[in-house]
Amino acid sequence: RRARHRTPRPDRKDDTMTGVFITGYGSHLPGAPLPDSALPPLDVPLTSAQARRIGVTRRHWAHHPDTVATMARTAAERALERAGTEPADLGLLILANWTSRRYIPELAPRIATSLGATNAVAFDLCCACAGFLYGLAVADSFLSDGRYRQALVVASETTSQRARPGSRATRVYADGAGAFVLQRDAGRGGSLIDHALATDGTRHEIMDVDSDGHVRTHLPQRELADLVARSIADVSGTVLTRNNLTYDDIDWFVPHTGTAGIQAAVRDRLPIEAGRVLTNFPSAGNVSSAAVPVAVDHFASRGVIRPGQLILSASVGTGWYAAAALYTL
Repeated sequence: RRARHRTPRPDRKDDTMTGVFITGYGSHLPGAPLPDSALPPLDVPLTSAQARRIGVTRRHWAHHPDTVATMARTAAERALERAGTEPADLGLLILANWTSRRYIPELAPRIATSLGATNAVAFDLCCACAGFLYGLAVADSFLSDGRYRQALVVASETTSQRARPGSRATRVYADGAGAFVLQRDAGRGGSLIDHALATDGTRHEIMDVDSDGHVRTHLPQRELADLVARSIADVSGTVLTRNNLTYDDIDWFVPHTGTAGIQAAVRDRLPIEAGRVLTNFPSAGNVSSAAVPVAVDHFASRGVIRPGQLILSASVGTGWYAAAALYTL
C-alpha cells in the first residue's frame, strides 16, 4: 500500500531536491542468536505459557570482542556502503547509547576515528531508548542550517548487561547497533520529513539503574505499558497532524520494541492495524535505542519496506522522553 498524500511541514521547501535525505542504513547483531536454552537459568523458571507471553524466541548478546564501539562501527560501515558515502565525507557523527555510558572519554570520537571519519564532529547522546530518534532530530537541525552536509546517526547498546542475572529481563534484553546516513539536498534516497520530541520530568523516577548496574522499574508493568502507549500516541499524533496526515496515510509503523506487553498496549491505543506494524522483537529482543534502525534494516533488506513508502517510528525513554519521526527510505 502507498500513502494517499503527503504534505511536507511548512518550514520545508516543497522540492524533491532539497531537505534532509536518508541515503543509507545498516545494522549489526553480535554473535550467534541465542535461544532460551542457551541462557543462564532464571531464579523462577518460566512455564511454556509465560515464555510465549514474553515473546522473544532468540536474541543476540555481545561478548568479546563485541563492544558498543565495535558494533557501532560495523553498523555504520554497512550504512555508509549502502549510501555510497566515504567516511571522510561525514561532517557529523552522533552516537546514541546509554547502556555503556562513560564519564570520560566518551565513545563517538573513537568510533569516528576507527571509521576514518576524520572530518566529522563526533559526540555522544543519551535519552535512553529514545536516543536514536533524538539523534535524528539533532542531525536534522545541524544539516538543515547549512553548516554540515552529511551525518551519521548510530545507536549501539549492550542492553543485556542492564538485566539482573536470573530475572525475566534476561529473556527480553539484547544487544545490537543500527545506523542511518543523512545528507542535505541529496535528491536521492529517502526523505526525513519531520520529527517531534517531548519530555516529562514528572515521570523522572519511573525507572533507574541500581548500584550493580541493573534496571529497576518503580511502576507496575500495566501502568508502565499504558504510559508508554499514551506517550507514543501523543508524539506520533503531533508529527502526523503537523503534516496533515492520519494513520491511514502511513505504510508502516516501526516502533521501539520495549516488551510484548508494551507493544500490545501501543497497538490497542493507535488506530493502525497490526499488519502495518513492523517489529523484529521475537528474533532480536529489546535492543533499546537501536531497535528502530535495526528493525528498519531487517525489513528493508528483505523487501518488506520499499523505497518511497511512508514510515512512522516512535519511541520512549526513561527520563521521561518521547520521540517520533516521519520518513521514507
